[in-house]
Amino acid sequence: MTVANVRYLKVCIVVVAWVGVVLAATHYSDKPLVLGRYSRSYTYLLCLFAGIVLILSFAKSAWYLTLYQARGGLVISVVSLLLSLGALEVAVRMVDPLGISYYEWVGEYLRDMQADDQLFFRHKPAWGKRYGNVLVTFNERGLRDRPILPKAEGEYRILALGDSVTFGLGVDQDKTFVARLEQLLLGRLQRPMRVINSGVGAYNTVQELTYFTQEGINLQPDLVLLTYVPNDIEERRRPFDPWTESSMRGKPFPVMLEIMVGKLWLYRLAHHTYRYAILEQLNKKSLARSQNGTGWRGSMSALSELVTICRERKIPLILFYKRLDPNENNLSFDDVVRHAQGLPVKDMAPWFAGLNVSALVNSKVDTHPNAEGHRVIAEHMADDIVNYLAQLKDRASLVPPGSHVAVVGP
Repeated sequence: MTVANVRYLKVCIVVVAWVGVVLAATHYSDKPLVLGRYSRSYTYLLCLFAGIVLILSFAKSAWYLTLYQARGGLVISVVSLLLSLGALEVAVRMVDPLGISYYEWVGEYLRDMQADDQLFFRHKPAWGKRYGNVLVTFNERGLRDRPILPKAEGEYRILALGDSVTFGLGVDQDKTFVARLEQLLLGRLQRPMRVINSGVGAYNTVQELTYFTQEGINLQPDLVLLTYVPNDIEERRRPFDPWTESSMRGKPFPVMLEIMVGKLWLYRLAHHTYRYAILEQLNKKSLARSQNGTGWRGSMSALSELVTICRERKIPLILFYKRLDPNENNLSFDDVVRHAQGLPVKDMAPWFAGLNVSALVNSKVDTHPNAEGHRVIAEHMADDIVNYLAQLKDRASLVPPGSHVAVVGP
């Protein structure tokens, strides 16, 4: 191969490569977190692509000649690398390190939702499916609960609002804190009890309020429990179509590449490690910044409205703030306390003090409480509920007879 031919080969490769970078840079991600245009994962791919092209651009012609002469061995090396990565992908799927399979089945759970005009999405009614190792069944209302019958005479009914924590992601239904709570209160209050699980994975405070005003309040609750999670400030955008987001049909090549890479368990493992190890401090700072966002304002507004509605209807309301460490999410906790307007806000962090937290979650990747974590939550919730109801009873006893004043909280 002549020197002129080598230079021509270099120019062709570099020009084609830079055209590819330019075309890739015109992409606009669905979640533009970087430069107001790209998602984080797409940014990584674009930087990697641009870096390779820069190396090709500044490489000497002699390197291209060597590359051409070694083309046979290079092909063998590339094939070997791909086979090795394929074997490693299979190994990751078999071993499931850190519980990385969570991303697979939780994505399936979200894709099984049905769109809703007011709630954005909800569970389909009267069906069931296995997610991971757990069989999940939904009643006639699309709730992870047994059928809801008309309220019985003397029945004390509690409605549990929340997201995936209340839903009990990764936990058998009878092991969730909602199911355990019903049994604990039944024994301690000595009266018919019914605790209804209305938790839906990925719900934020606005959706929880919407469900309560449209359906939950019609279940005639005597007490409402809201489990607040710091990511309740996340926004929901219409239309809800998780299949479109994960489908490659009709997508430009950069998006197709991003989707394909995102389906690899090996990539998910590396991405998760990077996200939660290297970016831990950045995530803490982003929480402070999020207080100025529309998601935070919507969550706090919905929380205030829920408090107002419960007070107007004389329904006691208790808020439980889910966190495992009292030093994390302090800003968010203070916001919830302030917008609760004097109603009780119970911090879960002290419940886990002195315990091995890693033994109370599903896995390193899936930090939702496991069955043992739900047991801890249920026992402390039962204590708080019994004490709170006793306080309400004591306050009611101070009201003069015949005044017909209902005491629902501070």
